[in-house]
Amino acid sequence: MSKFNVLAQNTPRNPFVALCDYASRNNWCWKIFCTTCGHGAFRVTFSKIIHDQHPDDKSFWTNGQDNAAPLKELEKYGDFVRDATVVNQLKLASIVAEAKILDIQSVAKFPDWLGYIGLVIHHCPSHEARKAMSDSFLPQFIAMVKNDKEICEYLQEKQKGQELLSIDDLERIENIFIRSHKQ
Repeated sequence: MSKFNVLAQNTPRNPFVALCDYASRNNWCWKIFCTTCGHGAFRVTFSKIIHDQHPDDKSFWTNGQDNAAPLKELEKYGDFVRDATVVNQLKLASIVAEAKILDIQSVAKFPDWLGYIGLVIHHCPSHEARKAMSDSFLPQFIAMVKNDKEICEYLQEKQKGQELLSIDDLERIENIFIRSHKQ
Protein backbone atom coordinates (compact mmCIF):
# COMPACT_ATOMS: atom_id res chain seq x y z
CA MET A 1 0.00 0.00 0.00
CA SER A 2 1.37 3.40 -0.96
CA LYS A 3 1.94 6.20 1.51
CA PHE A 4 -0.84 8.15 -0.23
CA ASN A 5 -3.40 5.36 0.25
CA VAL A 6 -2.61 5.09 3.96
CA LEU A 7 -3.01 8.85 4.34
CA ALA A 8 -6.31 8.82 2.41
CA GLN A 9 -7.68 6.02 4.63
CA ASN A 10 -6.83 7.95 7.81
CA THR A 11 -8.27 11.25 6.62
CA PRO A 12 -11.91 11.66 7.65
CA ARG A 13 -14.27 12.83 4.96
CA ASN A 14 -15.83 16.24 5.11
CA PRO A 15 -18.65 16.28 7.72
CA PHE A 16 -21.13 17.72 5.22
CA VAL A 17 -20.32 14.98 2.70
CA ALA A 18 -20.88 12.41 5.46
CA LEU A 19 -24.19 14.05 6.39
CA CYS A 20 -25.30 14.00 2.74
CA ASP A 21 -24.50 10.29 2.63
CA TYR A 22 -26.63 9.49 5.69
CA ALA A 23 -29.45 11.83 4.63
CA SER A 24 -29.65 10.33 1.16
CA ARG A 25 -29.60 6.72 2.37
CA ASN A 26 -32.34 7.53 4.88
CA ASN A 27 -34.46 9.69 2.56
CA TRP A 28 -34.39 12.84 4.65
CA CYS A 29 -36.68 15.65 3.61
CA TRP A 30 -34.80 18.55 2.03
CA LYS A 31 -37.75 20.56 0.69
CA ILE A 32 -36.93 24.09 1.73
CA PHE A 33 -40.48 25.15 2.46
CA CYS A 34 -41.69 21.87 3.95
CA THR A 35 -44.37 22.58 6.53
CA THR A 36 -44.52 19.00 7.79
CA CYS A 37 -41.01 18.47 9.15
CA GLY A 38 -39.36 21.83 8.45
CA HIS A 39 -36.22 19.76 7.70
CA GLY A 40 -35.61 19.61 11.44
CA ALA A 41 -33.19 16.69 11.10
CA PHE A 42 -30.87 18.90 9.07
CA ARG A 43 -31.20 21.78 11.51
CA VAL A 44 -30.10 19.58 14.40
CA THR A 45 -27.28 17.91 12.49
CA PHE A 46 -26.02 21.27 11.17
CA SER A 47 -25.76 22.32 14.81
CA LYS A 48 -23.93 19.15 15.78
CA ILE A 49 -21.46 19.67 12.93
CA ILE A 50 -20.60 23.23 14.00
CA HIS A 51 -19.98 21.83 17.48
CA ASP A 52 -17.23 19.63 16.04
CA GLN A 53 -19.21 16.42 15.90
CA HIS A 54 -18.81 14.23 12.83
CA PRO A 55 -21.55 12.13 11.21
CA ASP A 56 -19.09 9.27 10.66
CA ASP A 57 -18.69 8.88 14.44
CA LYS A 58 -21.19 6.44 15.95
CA SER A 59 -21.76 8.84 18.85
CA PHE A 60 -23.28 11.34 16.39
CA TRP A 61 -26.30 9.09 15.89
CA THR A 62 -27.40 8.47 19.47
CA ASN A 63 -31.06 8.11 18.38
CA GLY A 64 -30.63 6.59 14.91
CA GLN A 65 -30.38 7.99 11.40
CA ASP A 66 -33.97 8.20 10.20
CA ASN A 67 -35.47 11.60 9.43
CA ALA A 68 -37.04 12.06 12.89
CA ALA A 69 -34.23 10.64 15.08
CA PRO A 70 -32.07 13.81 15.29
CA LEU A 71 -35.10 15.79 16.50
CA LYS A 72 -34.74 14.09 19.89
CA GLU A 73 -31.68 16.30 20.43
CA LEU A 74 -33.35 19.54 19.41
CA GLU A 75 -33.06 21.19 22.84
CA LYS A 76 -29.32 20.58 22.98
CA TYR A 77 -28.55 21.35 19.33
CA GLY A 78 -30.92 24.12 18.32
CA ASP A 79 -28.51 26.60 16.71
CA PHE A 80 -30.42 26.45 13.41
CA VAL A 81 -33.96 26.12 14.77
CA ARG A 82 -34.57 29.83 14.42
CA ASP A 83 -32.29 32.31 12.74
CA ALA A 84 -28.73 31.16 13.37
CA THR A 85 -26.14 33.70 14.40
CA VAL A 86 -23.80 34.96 11.69
CA VAL A 87 -20.93 33.23 13.50
CA ASN A 88 -22.73 29.87 13.38
CA GLN A 89 -23.78 30.40 9.77
CA LEU A 90 -20.18 31.11 8.82
CA LYS A 91 -18.96 28.02 10.73
CA LEU A 92 -21.36 25.77 8.84
CA ALA A 93 -20.77 27.48 5.50
CA SER A 94 -17.01 27.10 5.92
CA ILE A 95 -17.33 23.37 6.59
CA VAL A 96 -19.68 22.95 3.63
CA ALA A 97 -17.44 25.07 1.38
CA GLU A 98 -14.55 22.68 2.04
CA ALA A 99 -16.57 19.85 0.49
CA LYS A 100 -16.11 18.86 -3.12
CA ILE A 101 -19.34 18.75 -5.11
CA LEU A 102 -18.23 15.53 -6.80
CA ASP A 103 -17.86 13.94 -3.35
CA ILE A 104 -21.37 15.09 -2.37
CA GLN A 105 -22.74 13.88 -5.69
CA SER A 106 -21.05 10.49 -5.26
CA VAL A 107 -22.83 9.73 -1.97
CA ALA A 108 -26.26 11.27 -2.51
CA LYS A 109 -29.09 10.74 -4.95
CA PHE A 110 -30.03 13.29 -7.58
CA PRO A 111 -31.52 15.86 -7.04
CA ASP A 112 -31.20 15.42 -3.27
CA TRP A 113 -27.55 16.53 -3.20
CA LEU A 114 -28.52 19.87 -4.74
CA GLY A 115 -31.31 20.16 -2.18
CA TYR A 116 -28.85 19.62 0.67
CA ILE A 117 -26.68 22.46 -0.60
CA GLY A 118 -29.85 24.53 -0.96
CA LEU A 119 -30.73 23.94 2.67
CA VAL A 120 -27.37 25.29 3.76
CA ILE A 121 -27.88 28.39 1.59
CA HIS A 122 -31.36 28.77 3.10
CA HIS A 123 -30.18 28.44 6.71
CA CYS A 124 -27.04 30.53 6.18
CA PRO A 125 -28.39 33.67 4.53
CA SER A 126 -25.67 36.04 5.77
CA HIS A 127 -23.48 37.55 3.08
CA GLU A 128 -20.31 36.14 4.66
CA ALA A 129 -21.64 32.59 4.77
CA ARG A 130 -23.06 32.66 1.25
CA LYS A 131 -19.84 34.18 -0.09
CA ALA A 132 -17.79 31.32 1.39
CA MET A 133 -20.02 28.78 -0.31
CA SER A 134 -20.20 30.73 -3.58
CA ASP A 135 -16.42 31.12 -3.79
CA SER A 136 -16.05 27.36 -3.43
CA PHE A 137 -19.03 26.03 -5.37
CA LEU A 138 -19.33 28.37 -8.36
CA PRO A 139 -16.06 27.18 -9.94
CA GLN A 140 -17.02 23.57 -9.27
CA PHE A 141 -20.45 24.00 -10.83
CA ILE A 142 -18.93 25.80 -13.82
CA ALA A 143 -16.65 22.82 -14.42
CA MET A 144 -19.62 20.43 -14.12
CA VAL A 145 -21.83 22.29 -16.64
CA LYS A 146 -19.11 23.31 -19.09
CA ASN A 147 -20.89 21.53 -21.95
CA ASP A 148 -23.98 23.73 -21.57
CA LYS A 149 -22.91 27.12 -22.90
CA GLU A 150 -25.88 29.08 -21.54
CA ILE A 151 -25.67 27.99 -17.88
CA CYS A 152 -21.88 27.96 -17.97
CA GLU A 153 -21.74 31.58 -19.14
CA TYR A 154 -24.43 32.53 -16.63
CA LEU A 155 -22.43 31.05 -13.74
CA GLN A 156 -19.18 32.55 -15.03
CA GLU A 157 -20.79 36.01 -15.09
CA LYS A 158 -22.04 35.45 -11.56
CA GLN A 159 -18.55 34.49 -10.47
CA LYS A 160 -16.95 37.41 -12.28
CA GLY A 161 -19.42 39.83 -10.69
CA GLN A 162 -18.83 38.20 -7.29
CA GLU A 163 -22.53 37.45 -7.02
CA LEU A 164 -23.71 34.86 -4.54
CA LEU A 165 -24.93 31.38 -5.39
CA SER A 166 -28.68 31.11 -4.87
CA ILE A 167 -31.31 28.44 -4.56
CA ASP A 168 -32.60 29.53 -7.99
CA ASP A 169 -29.13 28.80 -9.41
CA LEU A 170 -29.29 25.28 -7.98
CA GLU A 171 -32.67 24.82 -9.66
CA ARG A 172 -31.16 25.92 -12.99
CA ILE A 173 -28.33 23.44 -12.51
CA GLU A 174 -30.83 20.70 -11.67
CA ASN A 175 -32.72 21.44 -14.91
CA ILE A 176 -29.48 21.16 -16.89
CA PHE A 177 -28.80 17.72 -15.40
CA ILE A 178 -32.36 16.60 -16.14
CA ARG A 179 -32.14 17.88 -19.71
CA SER A 180 -28.76 16.28 -20.34
CA HIS A 181 -29.97 12.87 -19.09
CA LYS A 182 -33.01 12.96 -21.39
CA GLN A 183 -30.82 13.35 -24.47
